[in-house]
Amino acid sequence: MNDDINILIEKLIQRDNQAFETIYYRTNKMIYSIIITIAKDEMVTEDLMQETYIKMIKSIHSFKRGKNFNTWLGTIARNLAIDYYRRNQKSITVDIQEEGQLLFSNQSVNEDIKAEALELLNHLNEDEQLIVTLRVVNELTFKEISEITQRPLGTVIWSYNNSISKLSKQYKGGLNNE
Repeated sequence: MNDDINILIEKLIQRDNQAFETIYYRTNKMIYSIIITIAKDEMVTEDLMQETYIKMIKSIHSFKRGKNFNTWLGTIARNLAIDYYRRNQKSITVDIQEEGQLLFSNQSVNEDIKAEALELLNHLNEDEQLIVTLRVVNELTFKEISEITQRPLGTVIWSYNNSISKLSKQYKGGLNNE
């Protein structure tokens, strides 16, 4: 896998479109999840995804071989999304239905489950939502999440466990109210 990404990077440096497409299809769901969790807007997310991949192409020479490419790219996406958020945080609004369609775009997931999962995620702060989404939806390791979020590994693990505990209590509380 590591050799494969190094070959793709070399081809990307040579402006190989097929290499770009391969990298894009391997990483777009992760990048989308990172950005939408921060930006909370589908159109903005699409723009920031384009910006992320443009920045990737422009700075591919700075990628250090032997490092985790997904972490490097995820960090670019996160930083762009945070910059956007800071510039526009007063005007950002969230449509819970739209956000649900974005995070849970898998058609096989039951609509009721999507709505319930979204409702539960709203009980977490942004950092917690990002960590849970990266772990559960994108199946990243805690180390990768730590590097992307620029938080210590122990903090990421603690935050994830704390978030899951919050979600579990919230879910159980919802069941008891039915």
